[in-house]
Amino acid sequence: MAPRPQLYRAKDGRFTAHVRYRVAPKSNPVKDTFGPFDDDPDGAKALAAAAKFARLIDRIGGAAARAARQRGDDSDRGMPTLAGWLNTHLERLAASATPGTVADYRRMAERTWLPALGHLPLDTIDAAAVNRWVAAQRLVETRDSKAARRRALAAQRATSTNPDTPPVRVPEPVCYSPKSIANAQRFLSTVLASAVTAGHITGNPARGVTLPSDAETREMVFLSANEFTTLHGHVRAHYRLFVAFLVGTGCRFGEATAVRWGDFDLDADTPVVRISRAWKKGATGVYLGSTKSMQGKRTITLPAGLVRELRAVRGAPDDLAFTTVEGMRIQAPRFRERTWWPAVVASGIGKRPRVHDLRHTHVSWLIDAGVNFKVIQYRLGHKSVKTTIDRYGHLASDAHAGAADAADVAMAGVLPQVEPVNAVLHIAG
Repeated sequence: MAPRPQLYRAKDGRFTAHVRYRVAPKSNPVKDTFGPFDDDPDGAKALAAAAKFARLIDRIGGAAARAARQRGDDSDRGMPTLAGWLNTHLERLAASATPGTVADYRRMAERTWLPALGHLPLDTIDAAAVNRWVAAQRLVETRDSKAARRRALAAQRATSTNPDTPPVRVPEPVCYSPKSIANAQRFLSTVLASAVTAGHITGNPARGVTLPSDAETREMVFLSANEFTTLHGHVRAHYRLFVAFLVGTGCRFGEATAVRWGDFDLDADTPVVRISRAWKKGATGVYLGSTKSMQGKRTITLPAGLVRELRAVRGAPDDLAFTTVEGMRIQAPRFRERTWWPAVVASGIGKRPRVHDLRHTHVSWLIDAGVNFKVIQYRLGHKSVKTTIDRYGHLASDAHAGAADAADVAMAGVLPQVEPVNAVLHIAG
C-alpha cells in the first residue's frame, strides 16, 4: 500500500507535503519533503507531488523511488521524460507501422516498463534502473491471469452454496514470462535508441541488460505424412481444404485467410497462387493490408492434388477462397478453439501442434525432399535465407526434389491421387 502524504503549513503560510516510508523492509522510516512551491496558496501542488512519489514507492519500492527522485533533481530540466519521448517515438512510428502495431506497442509499454520508468527524465535512466524494472516485472501477475482468477473466484462463490456442484479450482497466479519481459525490454531499447539518435542522451541504458533465461521454449512441432493425414481426417469437413492449403503451401494464417480466388492460376501449366495480402490489426479492428514484408509478396507453386480440389470448388475472383461456414473471414482464435484443437485431441496422434506448426511441417517435408534453402526462403516469404537456415537448418537432408511435388507426396492420403508434375517455384519480382 502506498504511504499517505501529509500536508503541513509553515509559519510563513507556505505549504509543504511529507511522505514517510521505509527505504528497505524493516529499516527505520525516513521522510521526504515536497515544496514549498511558488504559486501554491493551498498546498495542492505540494500534495500532488508527494502523492505521485508515494505511488512510485508503492510500485518500485522505497530505495528505487528515492534514487529516482535524486536522479530527477540532477536532470536537465528541459529533458523529456521517458513517457513523453514514448509519445514522440510512436508518432514517428505511425508513419510506417499499422495502427494496430502502434497500439500494441503502447499497451506493451503501459503493462511493463512505463509505470516504473515513464516519469523519469531520459538522462536519469541508467542500466541499474532498467535492471530493477526487469527484476520487479518478473513478480507482476499478467492481466489474463488476473481475469482468469477473478472468473474462477466468482464461479467459486456462486457454487459454494450448492453441495452437488463440483468445486471450482482457482488457478495459481501467472506472472510475466521471460519472453514477454524480453519483448518489452527490446521495445524499451528501441525507444531509448531513438532518443540517442535525437541527441537527448549519449548512450542506451537498456542495451545489454541481463534478462531472465529460465523460460520454457515452445518447440516447433513437425508432423509426418501419416500424422497429418490422421489429423486432417478429424478436421471439420468444411475446413479440410483450408488446412490442406496451409500445409501444402506453408502460408501464414493471416495470408491464407486473405487469399481470393482471383489470386489463383489453377489452369496454368504450373498452377500457382499469388500471395500479396494479409489481415492486419488496426486501431478499431482488422483490415486487409500488405504482407509481413516485401519478400512476403510471392507466387507459390501448388501441389497437384490440392489443385484438383481447388478447381472443384473455386468461386468468383473477388471472393475469399477460404471462409467460415457462414461465408465470413476465418478468425484465428475461433478456428483454434472450435475446429483445430478438437481435431488434434480426437486424432490421438500424441502431439500438440499449433496451427502455425503446419507451416513448420511444410518446411520439414521440403527439406526431407532435398529442396534448396533459397527456394524454401522464397516460398515462406522470409527476408533472408539466414532466417530460414537458422530456423530449419537442423532438418536438412541430401535428397533433391521439387517443392510442390514434395508436399504433394506427403499429402497423398488426404487429396486425390493425380500424376505428379515437376513444379518450379515462381518468385515474384
